[in-house]
Amino acid sequence: MDILKSLTDLNSVGGRIRYYRLAHGLLQEDVATKAGIDVCTVKRYENNQREESLEICNKIAEAIGIDPKLLYDEYLSFTASDYGKRIKSSRIKLNLTQQDFGQLLGVHRKTVVCWEKARKKPLREHYLLLAKFL
Repeated sequence: MDILKSLTDLNSVGGRIRYYRLAHGLLQEDVATKAGIDVCTVKRYENNQREESLEICNKIAEAIGIDPKLLYDEYLSFTASDYGKRIKSSRIKLNLTQQDFGQLLGVHRKTVVCWEKARKKPLREHYLLLAKFL
C-alpha cells in the first residue's frame, strides 16, 4: 500500500478515489457499474477534471465499500454537515443581518436565507469565503 500511496495524490478527492479504488482491486468500470454512473465520470473525478458532488462521491464510496467521509475534502465535509445551522450561527456571532452577511459574501440576502434553511448548498467559491467566518 505504501507504493500505492506514493502513486496517488491523497490531497485531492480524485486522488483519494483512485487510491481506495486500487486498494480494493477495482477497475474504474467496476466502480462505475456498481455506482450506476458513467465510467467517464469516474475518470474525470479521479483526474480532478470535474467539480465533485456529494451525491456522486457517496455513490462512488458505496461502490468501493468505504465510508464516504474518506473521500471528502473540507467543502464536501461542510456540505455533508448541518451547514445551515453553522452558517446561521456564524452570522449571528458576527451580529450581522442576512442582508449584511450577504453583502459581505457577495450574494443576495435570499441566498443566505436558502443556505441557513439548508434549501441550497453554497457553491465551493462561496464556501471559501464562508470558511473564514465558520
